[in-house]
Amino acid sequence: MELLLLVGIVIVVIVGLIILVAALRGMRPKEPEAQVYTPSPTMARTAPATSASSPASGLTPTAIAEIDRLVAAGQRIHAIKLYRQHTGVGLKEAKDRIDHWSISTTAPHLAAVSHASAAATSVTSGSPRSMLPVSAAAQIDHLLSANQQIQAIKLFREHTGLGLAESKRAIDHWR
Repeated sequence: MELLLLVGIVIVVIVGLIILVAALRGMRPKEPEAQVYTPSPTMARTAPATSASSPASGLTPTAIAEIDRLVAAGQRIHAIKLYRQHTGVGLKEAKDRIDHWSISTTAPHLAAVSHASAAATSVTSGSPRSMLPVSAAAQIDHLLSANQQIQAIKLFREHTGLGLAESKRAIDHWR
């Protein structure tokens, strides 16, 4: 009888330990799963370069080329705005898409090149002030009056997306 009682107690202790170990394993923090970006079907850029627009996303090849140019220039905010204008998606979805944007190999990059050359032409032939919003032009005026030409060039580049040489040329011909 005592042996049976002793065996029963040992079995109860072993079952209790198994339950305790299982409960503690369930409370252990788990490693977070890796987050992988998967674009929604409406954002796929699989249209051939010959199509006039991609009906699924609302992006034309010209818009894709412009977004490519903005992403390559590091102007993500402008790229997000442009993407939202053409697709009508929300801010988060557009930001996620631009964060994972890869430069298109199907879009005609003539639009990006022609835009840059048009901007450079307007810098050399017209007033660089006309390329900027009034507030940015006022900031550049202030920076130039304070002898901060480098800051003025940086600000001009942020607002136009032009390269360093074109921006410097524009600031040199500012007045």
